[in-house]
Amino acid sequence: MKTQISLIAVLTLCFLSACAQMNPVSAVQNNEIGTTRLSAIDHNNHDALAQHHENTAKEMQTKLQAQKKLLQEYEDHNYYYGRKGLDLQSHTSANIRYFEKSIKENLKEAAIHRKMARDQEKRNYTDVNKHDIGYTKEDETKSQLN
Repeated sequence: MKTQISLIAVLTLCFLSACAQMNPVSAVQNNEIGTTRLSAIDHNNHDALAQHHENTAKEMQTKLQAQKKLLQEYEDHNYYYGRKGLDLQSHTSANIRYFEKSIKENLKEAAIHRKMARDQEKRNYTDVNKHDIGYTKEDETKSQLN
């Protein structure tokens, strides 16, 4: 009886450990981590969004430099790596292309959000000036009709 219980306990433990997830769910992909940081920013705060995209581009630039150094190492000492060296060179070249594309996209997004922030500041500045000098809603509708 005692051996049966211990056997069942061991089998249950083996079954549960085989079904357990090894990686944390939130760290499955790097994109999910970046998306989490981005979702914490208010979408109307274009300065913060631009800053986020610029910081992401800087991080990607650092990774790009590391990949370029690694590719140079693979090309300079390809005899160290044997047949696998060509695969490593190809993979590193693909990573470099990915990082360059991501940097361009992030800088483009940052420029768009900077422009939107400037437009929003202009709009807020003109709204404040209208309220300061005593514009009323009627004056604004009359100026729109003319």
